[in-house]
Amino acid sequence: MNMKFSNKFIVVCMLTATCVLAACSGLTQSDKPVTTTWWLKPFDDVAKGVTTELLVPLALTVTAVPGLDTDQILTLSGDGELKPYAGARWADDLPELAASLIGRTLETSGRFDVLPGRLSRGDGGCDLQLELREFFADLGPQGRTTGVRVAIHGRLQCESAGPLIIRSSASVAVADDRMRIIVAAFQQAMDHVMRDMLNEI
Repeated sequence: MNMKFSNKFIVVCMLTATCVLAACSGLTQSDKPVTTTWWLKPFDDVAKGVTTELLVPLALTVTAVPGLDTDQILTLSGDGELKPYAGARWADDLPELAASLIGRTLETSGRFDVLPGRLSRGDGGCDLQLELREFFADLGPQGRTTGVRVAIHGRLQCESAGPLIIRSSASVAVADDRMRIIVAAFQQAMDHVMRDMLNEI
């Protein structure tokens, strides 16, 4: 009797230990893919030469159309399905990321002093309001990435001039589904948009 009780006790202990070990391993392992964070840089091929005394104060606001206000790297299929790449994200939500890129690009040009918020009347500055209309990768019929698209629309209002409508877009073809290639295409598209914007303003 004691032997049977002892064997049962040992079996119960072993089962309990197995369950505990399985639970602990579940805390340190995950079936989800590792998330990689990707970074874009401001457009730096900018002609300089304006003295700091001539910097124009500029308030910058960047928003995004519904669906793009996220830190996920998005794809758009031919039937209109918007979904993220698994395990990949931008360094910040898209409006904040774009605002940082555009703001630093404008400052690098040597023409603007980019400030947060709106400017007050009489500051002699400009207000630049932009909206991201496109910022995603296109998927072909087989679900493979074929290219990326970036489009920004907005308006520049300066006290010394009437409003200027800003419209800039770029498409870059992609022949490889590796994320580093796709991110490089986003960088090229964003560089093109920022170069166009500098030429317009």
